[in-house]
Amino acid sequence: MQYDEAIQRLVRAGVEAETPIAVQTPDAGESFYRTVFGDPLSDAIKASGYPGGVELPWSAEELYLYGLEELNKRQEGYRHDANTGDASSGWDEDRYVIADWAANPVSITGDGSISYARHGEGSWSHIRIAADLPGFFAMLAAWLHYFVVEHNGNLFDENFEIAAATRDDLRRLVVADTAPEDREAAINFLLGEI
Repeated sequence: MQYDEAIQRLVRAGVEAETPIAVQTPDAGESFYRTVFGDPLSDAIKASGYPGGVELPWSAEELYLYGLEELNKRQEGYRHDANTGDASSGWDEDRYVIADWAANPVSITGDGSISYARHGEGSWSHIRIAADLPGFFAMLAAWLHYFVVEHNGNLFDENFEIAAATRDDLRRLVVADTAPEDREAAINFLLGEI
């Protein structure tokens, strides 16, 4: 999927879910964005904008997608210590945090893939959930439609469990465009089970 198509899909899903998603364009600090996203993706962001600074409804709490203006500051506690500025041990040099769910980081790497990790476990164990940023945004758009619009923000059955049929729906409707090797991790991420 092309980046501009993924942005449009996410913005439309936000409107449908009554969660407005503003699209921002890079300002004078563009060199940092190029470091985070790389040249081709930075060019696409400059042309189509970037959705950020928004809390997206999630299975528990919200997923906070950082705005462009806060990306640099949001690296604190992940890439480097917020107090000393020292690099965090075990954090890959080419990995940048772009969102978080309850302080658990969602990051992009130099190869463009998107991963998720649990915070506070002593070391970082990143689990890939999307091959690239457009794929991640497309997954978020499908999630908003499925979770908010179709299910009013509740996927649990009467036993407060996620039914097998719901997981099948997620595979078919939300992560169908995700690389096969990333689908189960993506579902676990969406359901807060990673």
